[in-house]
This record gives sequence, structure tokens and C-alpha cells, in this order.
Amino acid sequence: MKFAVRDGGTARTLAVTAPGWYRGEAAAPVPAARAARPAAMPSAQGASRQRKAKAVSASYAKGEEIFGPGQGYGMVYIVRSGCVRLYKTLSDGRSINVGLLGPNMIFTQEDPNNELASGAIAEALVDTTVSVVDSDGLAAAVAESPELAFSLVSGMNRSMTELQTLAEQLLARDTSVRLATTLLSLSRWFGRPTADGSVVISEPVTHQQLANMIGSNRVTVTRKLAEMQERGLVRSMGRNAIAVMPAALLAHVRAASEADEDSF
Repeated sequence: MKFAVRDGGTARTLAVTAPGWYRGEAAAPVPAARAARPAAMPSAQGASRQRKAKAVSASYAKGEEIFGPGQGYGMVYIVRSGCVRLYKTLSDGRSINVGLLGPNMIFTQEDPNNELASGAIAEALVDTTVSVVDSDGLAAAVAESPELAFSLVSGMNRSMTELQTLAEQLLARDTSVRLATTLLSLSRWFGRPTADGSVVISEPVTHQQLANMIGSNRVTVTRKLAEMQERGLVRSMGRNAIAVMPAALLAHVRAASEADEDSF
């Protein structure tokens, strides 16, 4: 079923999928104009209640915001394809990743009733499709399908791992630790193994984009990448393409983290 909504001055179309979306079935076609942001979707309360047990599929172009602070609360988002960058904007204008979320991973907006929560921003790192379920109807949707329940539990486990990794990164005073773990995450989602054991990150990423992900600046990222290249941890492939040596990067992260612990 399709229905039209209006996001500002732009008309958009949404596709409501029947149960089975989480099994990897083909998504309902979404027109070139991006699907409306789910944050604005449930404006008609009556229609929303009728769709509570349904998943709405929405597509976003690379760099397009899925929701920002004050938006998206009350919805559960599941990545169907692509990759979502969930991040926070710091008081000094820098930003830092809360997670890089790939297929079958879930994310939500922060609870606005928590007075300490400033709200997160979800952005499509590449062309991305997400499925959205109203949180009030999630229980009914899960009861309808054990496969959906399994997908959600698996996605939550992976999201918790991302958050725990983030906490460890923030404890490390060395920026290269945050940079290395981010490169490892990017290689998992966009990696192309090569014969020499390295993994090429197929999605071009600029030094400024990397800085935005780790709460740093472009100059520092460029310097750290140069140091990593000298040590054989990464290799520049030209035009913002990077190849990483996963085992060596992981060893670097562990060694740097242990050095930080010993210095306390």
C-alpha cells in the first residue's frame, strides 16, 4: 500500500510493507524523490494506529538526514540496506559517532523525557533504506513473527557492542584509537579484501568526514593517517580511498588502550 505525505514543500511517497520485510524480500519501490522522513510520518494519529503493526520502508540518499534532535522519538528504525551514521554534536561544534549501523541493526531517538539527553542525529552514510515501526505497535509486530523478534534482538546486540566500543574509545586519550576503530567499522561495512591481506574501504571517505566521526579535526586526522601509513597499518589508495590491515589495526588499538590504562 502506498500513501502520499508532504514534507515541507516536497511531496513524497511511502510504501507500507506487509510482514516479511525483515526476511530480505524486495522493498516496495520508492521513487527518486526520497521517501518522507519517518519523524514526520505519524502526524495523522488515526492512520498511525491502523499501521502500528506494519513496517514503513523509506529510502535516503547519501548524506541525507533521517532524523535530528527533537525528531523521530517513538519510532524504531531498522537498517535494511546501506549504512546509517548515528552521531552527536558537541558543544564546541565538533561531532562524534554514537554508532555506524549496517543491515539488520536498529536505532532509535533518545527519550526526550530524559533532561540530560540532547538528541542524536541519524544520517545516511551511503544510499540507505530503513524500515520503521511505531514503538507502540512493536509488540504486536514481534508477536506476529518470531523472525522479526530474532532480527531485533540480533540488531540490539550489535548496537550495544557499538556503544561499548564507543565508551572504550572515549576513555582512550589517543585520537588514533578512535580513528583506528572507525576505520575497522568502515572496513566491515564497505570492505573489499585483497590478495595481500588488506581490506579496501570501497566507499570513499574524506579526512574531514573521518574527523567528524571521531570528534577531531582534519589536520589531526591527516597526521594520524600518515603515522599509521608509516607503520603499515593503512595504505592510501588515492581519491579518499583507504586500505587497512585489520589485524595490525586491531593490535594497535589494544596496545594503545593498554598504554592508557597503565598511565592512570
